[in-house]
Amino acid sequence: MNEKNMTELSQYNYNEAAGEDRSIQEAIAFLEHADMRTPWEKIEKFSHGKELQKLLVEGLLEHDPSQKRESVARRVRGWMKYTMNQTIKKKDAIELCFILGLSVEEADEFVALVSEEGLHWRSPDEIVYIFALKQGMSYQEAQKLNEEMKRKLSTVRESREPAQDSFTPVIRAEVAALRTREELEDYLTEAVPRLGRWHNNAYKLFMEMLEILEHPELDEIERRAEVFEEERLTARDITREYFYGDHVLYAKEQVRAGKKKEDSGKEKLTFTEIQKNISSGWPDDVALSKMRNRKMDVTRKVLILLFLATDPGSLPEDEEDLEWEPSGEESFEDLYCRLNDMLLQCGYRALDPRSPFDWMILYCIHEGDMVDVSARLRAMIRAMFGEKE
Repeated sequence: MNEKNMTELSQYNYNEAAGEDRSIQEAIAFLEHADMRTPWEKIEKFSHGKELQKLLVEGLLEHDPSQKRESVARRVRGWMKYTMNQTIKKKDAIELCFILGLSVEEADEFVALVSEEGLHWRSPDEIVYIFALKQGMSYQEAQKLNEEMKRKLSTVRESREPAQDSFTPVIRAEVAALRTREELEDYLTEAVPRLGRWHNNAYKLFMEMLEILEHPELDEIERRAEVFEEERLTARDITREYFYGDHVLYAKEQVRAGKKKEDSGKEKLTFTEIQKNISSGWPDDVALSKMRNRKMDVTRKVLILLFLATDPGSLPEDEEDLEWEPSGEESFEDLYCRLNDMLLQCGYRALDPRSPFDWMILYCIHEGDMVDVSARLRAMIRAMFGEKE
C-alpha cells in the first residue's frame, strides 16, 4: 500500500484492519469507536478555505429561491452533524460542485468521494453538467440546458447493450472536445443511441460474476452448451448464500417490524450507527433482478460482494510458478490491488479505510486466501447482525 496516498487517519485505520491479528469481536469493537470520515469532512476538502456553511446555504437558496431558509440551513446542518461515512445523493453532489466552483477534474473526485461513484461520462444528463462545469455556467443555466437537451432528445432511444464505441474512455475524449452548445446538441443527438445511464463495465462484470454463482460447477464448454439449466440458482438463493441475507436482510426486517409494533413487552431490535451504515443499500433479490434487467445501476456494494464470492485469486503466469505459494501478506496485497482496480475500472471509488463497510472488507480480505476471506466475512456479519432462527 502506498502510504503517501493516504491521510494519517486513513493510514491508521488501514493498519488496524490489515495489521495485527484481532478477533471478530475486537474488530467490531474497533469499528464502533473508529474515526470514520464524515460528509462534512469530505465537503470541506474542496472548500478552498471558504466559509463553507454560509456558502452552501446561500448557494442552495440561490438555486431554488422557493425553499425556506431554515429548511435549507437544517439540511446543511445535517451534513455537518453526521458522524458516519454517509453518502450524499449523486444529484445533490453535482449541485454542490457548482456551489463550490469546482473544475471538471475536481468535480469528478468530489462526486466519487461523497457519493461513491465518479461522474458518469456516458450519461446524457451528466454529460450536460460536465459541459456546463467546463464552460463556467451556473447551476441554473446547467439545469435549463439539461431540460432543453432532454426535450430535443426525447425521441431518441438510449442503448440497453454496450456498443463497441460506447466505453467510457472513448466517450470521455469526445465530450472533452466539445466547445459550444451547438456542438453539444449535435454530439448528443448522434451519440445518445450508444450512451446509457448505467455503468457498462460494472454491468458486464456483474453479469459474468452472477453467471459463475448461478452455475458454480460449469466449465466454459458446458456454459456455452447451456446445459444443467435445472441447477441454476435464483436471485434469492444468491442473496441468501453469498450476500448473507439470513443475517443482514433478516436483521433489517426485524428493525422495521420493531418500529411498527406498539407492544413494549418484547425488546425491539435497533441498529448501532455502524450497523446502519454497513447495512445501508444492502442488496436483496429484487435489487439483483432490477440490476440484471438494467432497471437500476449495479451498486458498488454488490460489485464488492460478488467479487469476493467469485474471485479465484491470481493465477501463475508460468508453469514454473505453479509450486510457488505467496505469503499471506503477498496474497492480501494482490487481492487488495485487484479489488481496487476492479472498482476503479467500473467507475467507483477504491476502498476507503475510513468507511465502515470498506474497513470491514479490508479486515476480512487480510486473510488472503479466498476461502478464509468468505468464512471471516460471514462470521463477522453473523456476529454483527445475528442469524435468522
